[in-house]
Amino acid sequence: ITPSNTTLNEGDTLTTSVTTQNVSNGTTLYWLIDQHTGSITTFDFSNGMSGSVSINNGSASFTNTIVADNLTEGEEKFAIKLYTDSGHTNNVANTSTITITDTSQSKTYSLSASSTTINEGSTVTTTVTTTNVSSGTTLYWELSGTGITSSDFSSGSLSGSGSVNSQGSFQFSHTLANDLTTEGPQTLNVKLFTDSSRQIQVASTSIQINDTS
Repeated sequence: ITPSNTTLNEGDTLTTSVTTQNVSNGTTLYWLIDQHTGSITTFDFSNGMSGSVSINNGSASFTNTIVADNLTEGEEKFAIKLYTDSGHTNNVANTSTITITDTSQSKTYSLSASSTTINEGSTVTTTVTTTNVSSGTTLYWELSGTGITSSDFSSGSLSGSGSVNSQGSFQFSHTLANDLTTEGPQTLNVKLFTDSSRQIQVASTSIQINDTS
C-alpha cells in the first residue's frame, strides 16, 4: 500500500495505491487511517477515516482529500493500514508515515466606526479589518437597533456586503438623515457576517446617534 505523497497541505488530495499478488479479482480489502500525532479526526478527511476497495487485476486505489478546515492545529501525522476483514483485525500492509502541514491560520475580523457618537446629518464610515482572510472574500454587514429604520439614513442601506481587498479590509458609509423628529438618542448596531444569510456573526460595533432634531 503506497501513498502518492508523504507530505500534504490542507486541501491536497492523496491517492493511495494497493498492489497484491495471488488475490482474486473482486476481493474486498479494508483501509483505516491510523493517527500517529496531532488531533486527527474524521472531519480532517473528505471521505472519513476508513473505507474499502475491490481488487481488480492485482491492484486498487482510493483517494482522500485533506479538508482545509481553517483551524490552527499544528502538524499532524498518520499512516494508512490495510486489512482483509471489515473488523480491522488482520493487518496485511501499512503505508509509510504521512505528514499534514497545517496551512490554516486563524482568521480575525473587526469593525471600527469613524466615530462612535454622531449627529443627525453626519456621515459615518465603518471599516472592516481582517487577517488571514483571502483577498476577494465577500463579507456581509447589517445595521440594527431599537427604532432604527431605513428612513434614519439619507444615504446607505440597512444591509449590504463588501469584498476584502489585498490589505484585508473594506469600508462602507452611511449618512444620518435630519428627520426633524424628536426621538432621543439611539444606538446603531453594526454587525458583520461571513454568510449571506447572516447567521455566522464574526464582529460587531455600536454607534450612538445624538438626536439633534
